[in-house]
Amino acid sequence: MSKYDMCEALYALPGGVVVKRRKPIAVPALLLAAGVAILVINSQIEASAEMMNLKSALVLFGAVAAVVGAVMLALRLTGSAGTPYHAADGCYLQCKELKFNKEKSAQLRDLVNRGDFTTLRSLPEDGVSAVTVVMYSSPRSGFCAAQVFEYFELELRAVSELKVTDK
Repeated sequence: MSKYDMCEALYALPGGVVVKRRKPIAVPALLLAAGVAILVINSQIEASAEMMNLKSALVLFGAVAAVVGAVMLALRLTGSAGTPYHAADGCYLQCKELKFNKEKSAQLRDLVNRGDFTTLRSLPEDGVSAVTVVMYSSPRSGFCAAQVFEYFELELRAVSELKVTDK
């Protein structure tokens, strides 16, 4: 099982609590517009010897912003990727990955199975990602879903069931 399967399990929750939705296109569109605006401003500046550094910088920043914005916009408009959206709260779920040593696997599974996400978030993370807890939570309500994954034979596998709480 992967994080993709975790998202599919969230989409399958009864009542359509979590739905798959594309991210908004406002940020890429603004980035594209800002890049184009910088390039237009550059074309209005007089090409003199003392302004060449400024013109070069404006071309660089404008072109990078326009290209990145265009690529992001194209991906969001044509891509099939979606992110979990909490329909009742009207917001996207925030994903957080907590990484721990393998010795904490049993403790993490117990915390997830009990739904004790407050204690889970307060645990200090380790530098190794042998055991990963993936959490999706709503910033507006108490909705939280978590699952524990562990590396086995170069593959990330689920070692707990998906636990969902809606306090």
